[in-house]
Amino acid sequence: MQIKIEKLNYIYNKSTMIEKHAIKDVDVSFEQGEFIGVIGPTGSGKTTFIEQLNILTTPTSGKITWVFQNQSKLSKKMAKKYNVEYVNRNIQYEYEDTQVFCAPFKDKNLNKKLNFVKEKPRSFADIRRRVGVVFQFAEYQLFEETILKDVAFGAKMFGLSNQQAEERAKKYLKLVDLPEKLWNHSPFGLSGGQKRRVALAGILAMEPEFLVLDEPTAGLDPAGVIDILNIFKKLHDEGKTVIVITHDLDNILEFSTRCLMFKDGKKIYDGDTYELLKNTEFLYKNEMKPPRILEFVSKLEARGINVPKITNENELVEFLNKYLENKKEI
Repeated sequence: MQIKIEKLNYIYNKSTMIEKHAIKDVDVSFEQGEFIGVIGPTGSGKTTFIEQLNILTTPTSGKITWVFQNQSKLSKKMAKKYNVEYVNRNIQYEYEDTQVFCAPFKDKNLNKKLNFVKEKPRSFADIRRRVGVVFQFAEYQLFEETILKDVAFGAKMFGLSNQQAEERAKKYLKLVDLPEKLWNHSPFGLSGGQKRRVALAGILAMEPEFLVLDEPTAGLDPAGVIDILNIFKKLHDEGKTVIVITHDLDNILEFSTRCLMFKDGKKIYDGDTYELLKNTEFLYKNEMKPPRILEFVSKLEARGINVPKITNENELVEFLNKYLENKKEI
């Protein structure tokens, strides 16, 4: 799946005295399988931006294009002609000028007749199923009487039978490591970290291709942070696109390879995570505090020590141990 955004703008309370231009002419695209960090000072437009990715809020102006494949069963006549029962159709949704429509998407490697999709989507449901968004303190979204029912709810709303949705729910409750003995209990008796896992499992049960997370580790203890981030890493390793909004630059440094930075509604950086986070001068200038690890690395380098690329504490400890074994003073 791919998402492409062109000249995106979003204005709160347009044409009023309290008008606020939250997103300003943003161009960006996301490819399948990326792990992307989105950072920026408070009020920079990060959350407003991700709300556009699955049309939770609609742009004031600009264009969003979603391209994905959808498996379709052919008619008996077509199946006999092409000697296939199913075909992966390339589908392209576009949002522009306050409407979403399905546009033909050509691929020279596929037969035109099999590849064109002409019908208009009836709602944004297909986009929202493919782009799952987990908001900050997502545990406030819980509402069902049992954990299992809560996790299965979204999958049922997108067309799965009760049995299929329950199977999905069990699969992802195991993935987020919530003990099975709790599944038939109320979600409201869980700890904050456990509630976060349930909310995440509910989104995963819809099996989105893009997983967008707004401050997913906020309010968690250190052990909970590590557990949640390891879940995201596992999902990314399985091929999902993961987009994380966070103020925790230490975690973004370790897990993401690409980073977007916003300030005053504008995208001011899009590129390699390490190169951005090592630029302490740029970060301070734009109201962001560098990762603690890289601040320490910069102090080592100021003493003339050549430090390799370091993205986490374990790598730093390993480097320091090797350095000290050579009996050099820091």
